[in-house]
Amino acid sequence: MTCCEFSISWLWYIVAVIAVFFIGFLWYNQLFGKKWLWAVRYDECACGADLSKGEKCTCKADFKAFLPMIAQFLAICLLGLMYFVLVKYSIWLAIFVWLANLGWMKASLFFKTPNRKRFITLFCVDGGYFTVAALVFILLGLI
Repeated sequence: MTCCEFSISWLWYIVAVIAVFFIGFLWYNQLFGKKWLWAVRYDECACGADLSKGEKCTCKADFKAFLPMIAQFLAICLLGLMYFVLVKYSIWLAIFVWLANLGWMKASLFFKTPNRKRFITLFCVDGGYFTVAALVFILLGLI
């Protein structure tokens, strides 16, 4: 099979992107939000609420607040497209790329997070989400 002999299912790709984005919402809010906020030391919103203690940010949302979410959505789209293409070529290549990206994430976080307890927490939360996202994209990419 050459690189151009396959096509991806755009319907399943869209389903996967939406699912991974929704999982990310749950992952970084309901499931591991407080741990992640503690690990990245993101303590205060612009209004002064301590987010790591569960205080609600009462600032009015403006367009700037949505820019990181839009950037994250675009990153998920590109990540998903990569896996959808790779899995059609070789599932082993897709798994290898997932592990390579996970290793890169670990190394990157290791140097950015000098506190080892925060590093372990951050890697578990971020690496766990990245693993779930990769599995969703790989499994739905096989369809």
